[in-house]
Amino acid sequence: SATSFRNFMLSYQMEERSVYSQRLRLDSLQKQQLFDLLLENYRPENRSYLYNFLFDNCTTRARDIIAKSLQNSQVEWNTPDLDKNFWNLLDEYLAVSPWVQWGIHTILGQRGNRTATPYQYMFLPDYLMYGLNTATIDHKHLAEKAQLLYEAPEQDNATPWYFAPLFIFGIGALLLIILLWKSRGKAMLNTIVLPTFLFTGLVGCLLVFLGGFTAHPITAPNWNILWANPLNLIALPFLLGKHLPRFIAIYLKIYMVLLVAALPAWVICQPAVPMPSVFLIILMLFLCLQLRAKKMHNRL
Repeated sequence: SATSFRNFMLSYQMEERSVYSQRLRLDSLQKQQLFDLLLENYRPENRSYLYNFLFDNCTTRARDIIAKSLQNSQVEWNTPDLDKNFWNLLDEYLAVSPWVQWGIHTILGQRGNRTATPYQYMFLPDYLMYGLNTATIDHKHLAEKAQLLYEAPEQDNATPWYFAPLFIFGIGALLLIILLWKSRGKAMLNTIVLPTFLFTGLVGCLLVFLGGFTAHPITAPNWNILWANPLNLIALPFLLGKHLPRFIAIYLKIYMVLLVAALPAWVICQPAVPMPSVFLIILMLFLCLQLRAKKMHNRL
């Protein structure tokens, strides 16, 4: 979309987001080429595109348009190689929001562990600014030093440790396991089975959709599918019954094998399987054991 600079500044001020300005050192022909490319990008057939927040987002489009406008010049991007993968880059911004971090680490796949190139760092606005600061064109600085136009007030958005998913999932799993261990009734077991299998099944459906039916390049393979199994939704009505059908008992056995496999996957494939999810894995494994112990006994 296109808007006036005044409206752009007002929107960022309302959202309390800082704004920096960088003036590019271009001659008249390069400026015209850049302007023409921006107009081309704004054409109706180009406005809508398959958004990819790592490889084709609003920041990479700005980077690529600048690079394309200077293709007849000798441009060097001198961003230092920091040996970071995409998870490292994302976590610089997600660390203060552990719930968002857990969600992003859950839905994205193992490919997020691959090392990014310095040019790929610039899918993030801050890294594009750093890249322009160090880039050269015909052995001269491409951009002037960044100027702060609006500084947002400091905000403390950090989530307290006792509200973080690591603590919530850990304490929640421990309390539920103790409750089930002390409880002999099947009503309590069903009460806990319902939300947990529903939740893991819905998350599994999301992972299958993102990995199998979208064009996002790093949503598969995703090891979280070992615990977030969409088949849990099919099994759930049978799990709430008085007896376990034989095919559901077999499914639980297979699911337990997958859950056990998910534990070493957390060690080997971290952070593709987030640490808080380990407590969910342990809880689901315990639930499967309880279901087989209590309801298989009834069937016999």
